[in-house]
Amino acid sequence: MSNPPTSAHDESSPAPPHFEEELLDKHFEYTYSSGWTYQFWVKNHQRIVYGISGGPMSGRNNFQTAHYQRVRPNLWQISWLEETNTVVSMVLDIDEKRITTFMSFSHGHWARNDEAKGYKRDEGKLDKWRELSVDTPQAWERTQIPEQAHIDKIYNGRGDLEDIDMSWPTL
Repeated sequence: MSNPPTSAHDESSPAPPHFEEELLDKHFEYTYSSGWTYQFWVKNHQRIVYGISGGPMSGRNNFQTAHYQRVRPNLWQISWLEETNTVVSMVLDIDEKRITTFMSFSHGHWARNDEAKGYKRDEGKLDKWRELSVDTPQAWERTQIPEQAHIDKIYNGRGDLEDIDMSWPTL
């Protein structure tokens, strides 16, 4: 029997080795080859905070429970599940200033992307985003996007992204 999916980390789980020196409190601003612009901040080994300022999802700001895996020095895989049922997995190559992302958007998230914009803490947003996760003619109907981005800036701190409280739900 397989384990059920999880949406949260065990609060007592330690950070992955080398996480603190390579990722903790780092902020990345990047541009995909399509021209879409994103940014994310690594709050800690359990959360990622991000904002989208260019492309079809522009105006979306969010935070998620994230899973961080170190592949080698300064090369990390970061993955998470959105409340819209969109799956995101990226390979962050700090040395090469490159991000390779695979996004599998739920039908509702992609087809009704204007409703997926904003900030999850705004009144009604989290419920609306959860509603998008079940808006699908067929369970397999998704928009899958493999993309590569160039990292434009790397710095410490949250920048203009909102800080989050660890007690806030992600899914």
